[in-house]
Amino acid sequence: MAETGLCQLTRAEASLRVARDLATRILSQDLDPLSFAGDFLRLWIDADYMDVLQKAGCLDDRIAIADALGQTEDELRDYARNVLTELTSS
Repeated sequence: MAETGLCQLTRAEASLRVARDLATRILSQDLDPLSFAGDFLRLWIDADYMDVLQKAGCLDDRIAIADALGQTEDELRDYARNVLTELTSS
């Protein structure tokens, strides 16, 4: 790796990069962000609960709260897309 100028990433940095790539793919392909909530939770845990991943990592909880508060799925989807847009631009 040293010969090619590559550096080794920490698990947290690698998880952050994967999360950003996943968010970019979801947004660019107009996929349902709610179906990936569990993936972002796993990546947030793998990233040792990095602050920058907190909103995306907590989407699963947000789904349950939104349901209890009577939010529609469309409102929740808009929220999730905003969270992913914020993640890709940070």
